[in-house]
Amino acid sequence: MTKSRSNAGSSACSDPRSRMEDAYVVVYLGVALVSLLVVLAGRRRWGARGDGAADGLRLPPGPWQLPVIGSLHHLALAGQLPHRAMRDLARRHGPAMLLRLGEVPTLVVSSRKGAREVMRTHDTAFATRPLSATMRVLTNGGRDIIFAPYGDYWRQLRKIAVAELLTARRVLSFRAIREEEVAAALRGVAEAAAAARPVEMRVLLAALVADSTVRAVLGDRCRERDAFLRALDRSMQLAAGFNPADLWPSSRLAARLSSAVRRAGECRDTVYGILDGVVQEHLERMSGGGGHDEDLLYVLLRIQKEGALQFPLDMDVIKSVIFVSILVQVASVIIFAAAGAIVIM
Repeated sequence: MTKSRSNAGSSACSDPRSRMEDAYVVVYLGVALVSLLVVLAGRRRWGARGDGAADGLRLPPGPWQLPVIGSLHHLALAGQLPHRAMRDLARRHGPAMLLRLGEVPTLVVSSRKGAREVMRTHDTAFATRPLSATMRVLTNGGRDIIFAPYGDYWRQLRKIAVAELLTARRVLSFRAIREEEVAAALRGVAEAAAAARPVEMRVLLAALVADSTVRAVLGDRCRERDAFLRALDRSMQLAAGFNPADLWPSSRLAARLSSAVRRAGECRDTVYGILDGVVQEHLERMSGGGGHDEDLLYVLLRIQKEGALQFPLDMDVIKSVIFVSILVQVASVIIFAAAGAIVIM
């Protein structure tokens, strides 16, 4: 009798334990199944896109890759800045190395000879700049001169820039604007020195270039210049930030999870709304026959009115050219200022 009770008690105690073990088995099998599906999907996708053998391509060597994330783990687990991790990888795999950042194949060239091959010998093959998901929104699909695909459309924009926008006479005509903005920046530095306040050169130079560029492009009569500069600053932050859609451009889930694309669209709409008002003011002054500033927007509107172009300059193209030109100009100065700060430190 005692023995039967003991057996009943042991079986009752073993039931929860067995159920827990069964649950663990189900979880392990589920994880294994999901991992297998991810590996198979990654191999199928990469095989279709050609890692070399399928397409007969002679691709550069590179570190081993994982499904879905590609080579990202080599950069994330290195414990140092990404460009230094790439330097260490290049020392092991050679001056021409292929990484896969998410699903994006990326060629890393780290020698003088390789840079000459890319920048001079085969420059047309590398002329088109890759568009991130954020920049695709900001540039209306690359309709500006900087991110436009290499071809006839890009040549037309480049010809306009060289022959009309960036001539020596045109640049010299903006000398007064540059002198006024530099003088204002120096007065700000003098006031900060008198009050013993530190001056952040990155902010100072970015504001200097932004104000000078906006005045040269849009003229002195832009009433919403402050709002334009705020939207410009937000756009630069979004373009330089991390966006999962840039690493997995074919993934709808990554695009939906990313808020950068949505916020970039909001910044673009704000900037283009301001530009619509500025363009309308320029058109009214042009049609009225009165005096007007010879800014870059006026030049583009004059070229649009004259016509005789293979690709017509519609308003979206004009706004894209203006917006991205100012954006890249200010961003380059910020990078220069940051590099200078590092050298001084």
